[in-house]
Amino acid sequence: MSEHSISPPTPGIAPDGRPYANWGLRALGFFLDFLPALVLTGIAQVYFFSSVVSVDQNWAGGPTYQVFETRGPSAMFYVLYLIAIVYWFWNKGFLEGTTGKSLAKRFLGYSTVRESTNEPIGAGLGLLRALLVYIELILIGFCGLGLILWLWPIWDPKRQALLSDRTTGAVVFRDN
Repeated sequence: MSEHSISPPTPGIAPDGRPYANWGLRALGFFLDFLPALVLTGIAQVYFFSSVVSVDQNWAGGPTYQVFETRGPSAMFYVLYLIAIVYWFWNKGFLEGTTGKSLAKRFLGYSTVRESTNEPIGAGLGLLRALLVYIELILIGFCGLGLILWLWPIWDPKRQALLSDRTTGAVVFRDN
């Protein structure tokens, strides 16, 4: 009776020999995908702060008194935020879900696929994954927990993010 030894999986390499995308490449892709939304929300913030506060230094007869008048943000603030959100979910959710590639992944040469089928994860799971990535980003800002979730691919053998990739069954491969 002979025993067959099975070698343990190699971290960062799929059983079929394809390399998973490393964390640095994934982080770069994230920032490239996020950059247009970041620019749009930055411009929206300029509209917000320029429309919310105005100062009347001549109130009550002199410059020693200041009255701050507050108004709600302009319509442009909401329009820019809406465009940023629609862009994010179209690019990271729908486009990446249906084709396996967001705009940055297309440029950098890697793909997101369903681990069980090696096909794109689909629009529904793509949108869920985009939402989970967005939640990870929010958690980074609020409590730092998102940072652990986001850094998880560094030590994960399949280079999967703990929340977004594992929940949707997604893996990210470098294109050959």
